[in-house]
Amino acid sequence: MKKIYFILSLAVIALLSSCSEDFNEHNFPGYKDASNPTNVAAYNYTLTDADYTTIANAIKKPVTDSIATFKTLLKTANQADSITINASINRLNNRLTTETPYINATYIATNKFFDTNLKAMDYMPYLLSQKYLYSDNASTIKVAYNNVNSGDTTSISTVSKFTLTNVDYALMGTDLNQPGVKNNFTSTMSVMTYLNNFLKLKCPYAATNDVKMVKYAYYDSNKATKKQYRILTFDGQNWIPTPDQFMVKENKWVYDPTITLSLKQVSGNNPYIMKFIDYLRTTTPDKFYQKNTYINEEHYYGFSAYYAQVTYTADRTTYGDAAIKALKTDVDKYALFNQRLKEAMPLFTQLNFPSLQTNVYGIQQYVVVTITSYYSSSKSGLLTIKMKCTKSGTSTTPAEYAVDSIVETF
Repeated sequence: MKKIYFILSLAVIALLSSCSEDFNEHNFPGYKDASNPTNVAAYNYTLTDADYTTIANAIKKPVTDSIATFKTLLKTANQADSITINASINRLNNRLTTETPYINATYIATNKFFDTNLKAMDYMPYLLSQKYLYSDNASTIKVAYNNVNSGDTTSISTVSKFTLTNVDYALMGTDLNQPGVKNNFTSTMSVMTYLNNFLKLKCPYAATNDVKMVKYAYYDSNKATKKQYRILTFDGQNWIPTPDQFMVKENKWVYDPTITLSLKQVSGNNPYIMKFIDYLRTTTPDKFYQKNTYINEEHYYGFSAYYAQVTYTADRTTYGDAAIKALKTDVDKYALFNQRLKEAMPLFTQLNFPSLQTNVYGIQQYVVVTITSYYSSSKSGLLTIKMKCTKSGTSTTPAEYAVDSIVETF
């Protein structure tokens, strides 16, 4: 009887499940797909001081958990076992102070930054896997954190680079645990708070997305004074570290090496655009108009020395572009502009990022470039151009790229 009852129960459950699915699918279209919910999300986060300790604790957890287990056993152990258990505890404690992974973890927790040796891409997943445990594949997060001695400094103009002087340190305070005492920063000081206030004083008219570099002295937990620099971006209110992106792949948080380059108007000529323009001006002078001089529309690719934009306008026929001039409609001219942009971008990306690799930690390397598309004083759009690294750069051969997609929004 029990067996018959069990079979009947299964049949009833199956029938009810079937009816429920049919009802839901009929009355709530799309509900059936919701039976496997996803949590694909895009986050933004800035690390707190406590987060660096969380990362260190996560790295040490296998060892500290073992120590905790042995201490529990110690409470009920006899004398002979206690000797063995205490020896194991001492051995594990010794690992925490002598083995490189744990020494590095302690350094990160104490000094609260990453650098070229202690890379955030290696350590950030320890934190993200705890804070965003239930994020599904394809979720992304932009994380701002203390990053020293890293980043592209070549594109930052000289006037945007600062080195703190003794006077600067003194103005930051000369009381105990303030920079002016020994003209340096230490792990007990909020370095970002001081640098943010310093740049606000030095750059009172900063525009959103302006980038500056600040060099300073830092006395670390190893009792050594080191020269450091940080690259900071103005978000409209404060100077913050430039965020990096991470993503969920195969249910794990990993570093996303995608480089996002926003080509905006800066003080002076945009260095990324000028690198491209000056290269072409030397190698293909026939594609420049007005006797090879700098003008608003430099050449048939549409980039400008004076504006961070790609020009999509029939007015360029006045600059001697025979191919554009021969076309009769703006639609045809627009198609040619796009064709030329696809031709230009692999070289543009190669000149600006010659040393990138096809993938980082198994993740495909992309460069995403955004730039204004200009039609007239009353019409402009935004081009988002995604470039794929197809061949790694070496010390003698630059990386190669292909256009993955071009999207224009208005």
